[in-house]
Amino acid sequence: MVTMNLEEREEYVDTCLLTKEDLEEYDLEAITENIIKKIREFKKSRNRFLDGYHYRMTPKYEPRLEMFTVRKSDPVGKTVEYKFDSQEEYDDFNIRLEKLLALMSYDEAVYINDCLISSISESTVRGKLNLGKDSFKKIKNSALVRFAIAFNLVVYK
Repeated sequence: MVTMNLEEREEYVDTCLLTKEDLEEYDLEAITENIIKKIREFKKSRNRFLDGYHYRMTPKYEPRLEMFTVRKSDPVGKTVEYKFDSQEEYDDFNIRLEKLLALMSYDEAVYINDCLISSISESTVRGKLNLGKDSFKKIKNSALVRFAIAFNLVVYK
């Protein structure tokens, strides 16, 4: 039995990156539109539901969930102003997003976080990852479809 030093970190090589053949059945253009709508809704909700769960990305692109302390200033007013279902949906989105990003490859997680959520240009992210156009497109398409599958936003051809 091999003992590992506590400082050593276990790395995984299984990324489940979707291949060109895997992507053939999906309508990437329609999926991208659905994802952009969902991300816009997420960004608005992130500022609206301050007491909910919030996904955060570490500098090493490891997703984390945070929850800020709930303040009880006006529980009745809050119930009237925000529907509980919407807060619940927002929390569920963050929990699902955190789990999905934890399963994705590093490059896919960078694409989702930087391009879709943080609105950084694809060329900047491609340079950051040091990838060519074809490699970046493969990672982008795989990330989009995996995101769409996780959030039931899939559109088939």
